[in-house]
Amino acid sequence: MTMDGTTNDNVVDTTAEELEAREREKRAILEAHAASTDQPMNAIDADSAPGRGVVLTERAAIEVKRIIREEGLPDSTCLRIGAKGGGCSGFSYVLDFDKKGRTEFDSAYVSGGVTVLIDKKSEFVMGGTIVDFNGELLNRGFTFRNPSASSTCGCGTSFSV
Repeated sequence: MTMDGTTNDNVVDTTAEELEAREREKRAILEAHAASTDQPMNAIDADSAPGRGVVLTERAAIEVKRIIREEGLPDSTCLRIGAKGGGCSGFSYVLDFDKKGRTEFDSAYVSGGVTVLIDKKSEFVMGGTIVDFNGELLNRGFTFRNPSASSTCGCGTSFSV
């Protein structure tokens, strides 16, 4: 109930609408991912494994490719995404480049032409995460929309489940 005595039922509806919009965006990204012809043989099809993997938005994929090119890394370089204990909320996100490729402990997904590796332990707390890139001057960097996160810190680099 608000200060003027009315109820504020639209707060729940807005949250549900936002979640629905995020789910639609994720489905669109996963459909584009499934249509990709450059998917490596050992990559998992995220459409057949809902709630698994990590998906890059188009902006994030473009930024990852730009960094790989500018750093002079091989075209076969993968983006390794994970979670480690720590941070102000319990887990911290980890991003790195991997020239070696998938190991027996990893799952591999192709998103926007980028091979994304995630270790199976991290996938447990990050499955279904959408990674975006914010190019604004003050908030420049990668952002994470993690459906498993029950809370995140103010800067968005750590989360709890």
